Amino acid sequence: MKKVPAILSFIIILTTAVYPQQNNPVSDKPDISYFITHTRDELIKKLTDLSIGIKSDDPVEVILGKIETFLVNFELSTDFPDDIYARAANIQALVSLKQGGYGIGSVLINQEGKIIFEAHNSQIQKNRSDLHAEMALMTGFENSHRSKKYMNMYVYKPGLTVFSSAEPCPMCFIRISTAGCDTKYCTPGPEDGMVTRISCLPSSWQEMAMKQKVELGKCSPVMQKLAHLLFYSYLLDNRGPK
Repeated sequence: MKKVPAILSFIIILTTAVYPQQNNPVSDKPDISYFITHTRDELIKKLTDLSIGIKSDDPVEVILGKIETFLVNFELSTDFPDDIYARAANIQALVSLKQGGYGIGSVLINQEGKIIFEAHNSQIQKNRSDLHAEMALMTGFENSHRSKKYMNMYVYKPGLTVFSSAEPCPMCFIRISTAGCDTKYCTPGPEDGMVTRISCLPSSWQEMAMKQKVELGKCSPVMQKLAHLLFYSYLLDNRGPK
């Protein structure tokens, strides 16, 4: 067996020291407990741990600006085929946050894998209790001219997928299922997500929900973490009803 030249060994060691991505918290697969955040201090700690330049004393607008820069420059990888949708949904979530709303975004994907509609949570912005991201997405799409190509009355034609930055809540999941659309999401919602609680539905609703594909997207850890942290960013300034 050939010996590795000393200079080559030095280069390998130096490269490992300079580019330690494999040990970066951004790259680590998050445990399910990561997706539970109750306080502002917990949120800030997770944001700074992302290693995207966020500091604990950054103002809210600076934090959102750094997240935007990261998302815009994020390089997609074939290892995580759903990151293209996760990034788009997270960008929509960021749009809502910058408007003063809640950080959840959603996109509609056609049979060819193309994003055909995008939306974000607009409850605060429009004073509407129903405008969760998925609800805003579907209502906006159904009111658009392009929906005629993809719908049969109020039911979606086969092959369409709602991809959300967070696991859909009961209200949104039921509507997606009723419309006959597949469901995918970037980050699990262990405290309020409905996908993992399908067994809690009445039997007829369970049967209807399981007729479509329902699954967690194949997303990178950093997209999963960002999706969670974008939603819980309402803790940064305690926005919402008092």
